[in-house]
Amino acid sequence: MTGDGPGQGWLMSPDPREWLPERHLAWGVLEQVGEMDLSAFEAAYRSDGQGGKPYDPAMMTGLLLYGYCKGLRSSREIEMATFDDVGARVICGNLHPDHASVARFIRRHQEAVCGLLPESVKACAREGLVSLEVVAGDGTKLKASASMAANVTAGQLEAQITELEELIDSRVRLWVAEHLALDDADAAAAAPRRAPGGDGRGGKEPPKRAAMLLERRKAARGQLAARQAEKEQPKLEARAAECAERARRKAEAAERAWQAAAGKLEAWERKAAAGRRRGRKPWGPDADRDVIRTRQQADKARAQARAAAAAAAAAVPAAGGKVNTTDWTSRIMPLKKGGFDQLVNAQALATAGRQVILAVLRHDSPDDTAALHPLLARARAVLDAAGITGPIGKAVFDAGYASDANFTAAAEAELYVALARESVQAGRSDGRQPQSKLPSWQDMAARLGTPEGRAVYKKRAATIEPVFAQLVNRLGRALNYRGTLADAELHLWPASHNLLKAITARTARQARETRAARAAAVPAAA
Repeated sequence: MTGDGPGQGWLMSPDPREWLPERHLAWGVLEQVGEMDLSAFEAAYRSDGQGGKPYDPAMMTGLLLYGYCKGLRSSREIEMATFDDVGARVICGNLHPDHASVARFIRRHQEAVCGLLPESVKACAREGLVSLEVVAGDGTKLKASASMAANVTAGQLEAQITELEELIDSRVRLWVAEHLALDDADAAAAAPRRAPGGDGRGGKEPPKRAAMLLERRKAARGQLAARQAEKEQPKLEARAAECAERARRKAEAAERAWQAAAGKLEAWERKAAAGRRRGRKPWGPDADRDVIRTRQQADKARAQARAAAAAAAAAVPAAGGKVNTTDWTSRIMPLKKGGFDQLVNAQALATAGRQVILAVLRHDSPDDTAALHPLLARARAVLDAAGITGPIGKAVFDAGYASDANFTAAAEAELYVALARESVQAGRSDGRQPQSKLPSWQDMAARLGTPEGRAVYKKRAATIEPVFAQLVNRLGRALNYRGTLADAELHLWPASHNLLKAITARTARQARETRAARAAAVPAAA
């Protein structure tokens, strides 16, 4: 019998590379990472040779992508994979970066990690997987790494910030006072020496946790102000436009009053010169009561217009709303099957056919409408970074993105946005199309009503829905990182998705080439 001797010496080869089959995922990841531009990672390290030696960015990038390709997202899971996963052990060369090193690598190289998405699109393009004829976009809700109980109002947030600032200030003052006291020989002789800290526990610096909490709450305050400003901005801009129009009308009225007064004076002077003077001489235009009154009104209207324009430019937010102090970039959003939770609206855009993800972003609203054009703009930026200059042909979205603003805004792609529920728009069931008098909605309805429009829209569900199904099945429905770091984590989702497609396509291509070479060699040998 075999397999009954775990304690047998040299049970396996001493070289872990010999444990992996030829087409193992680890070899594909190493090959693809070797072709990536990782200069953004390398530029973040010192070049003077000082400090400890960091892990090779190529190794850490390969480990991260390998872990995400296998559904390992936790830094602790990735650390343990370097011990019990042969592929991870081979990628790391028998080194074992701990979980803190993995998390610090993402935190330190946040922008470079986001740049792995264009590199993955470039890898797919090398295998001929990227076609821009038709793309489809959609969104899904992901659980944020935060609790709904951490949401506070603006007043509560300001109170917490004030309390933390006072706490840090008092601790710093006490810390400084203790250090000064220890420098005093009389104080040192009068009291037993202990390490300064203020709490008797030997602390040697001001409290780091309080500083971290203060930093988070200030970031939450900025996020809340941005949300309120975004909400109030259309009202402020409309008010500024209204005041500017009123100021223009008042200025025109003042000019007409001045011209009328000047005309009256000129007519009186002509009659006086002809000897036909009658009545009292009119006041000059600058002294006319109507001119003075209309000029005062015009000045007041101009002052109001300037104030409204300044308010629109400053976008001073109104008090109100809530923000989460743990992850200030998340929001309370409704769940698909009822209820609410602390969620993130993740948006993605993928190509039809091969389902290569071109863009991903977090949209700060449960409503998808305002995410359409930012998603297309992000896709264009990713394609440019990947060296793909071809234009996007047609972009397909469901009815959650329908709005007059989206239909009338300039876009690189030709939009096909549903106006009715999915089953009706795709022709799977009968239903009434919504009627609208807006020209943009009528144009969209006409575009979708053509045979070509119906054929293009039917590609939507088969393009973007499987993408989210594959991502959620492999990576779950929750984010581990908070704040802006969640963007880096979220970009690793499509990067690993695209990388798997590129590796599969390359493996299949190499297998075809091998078979073709063998087939060509048989007649030559005969």
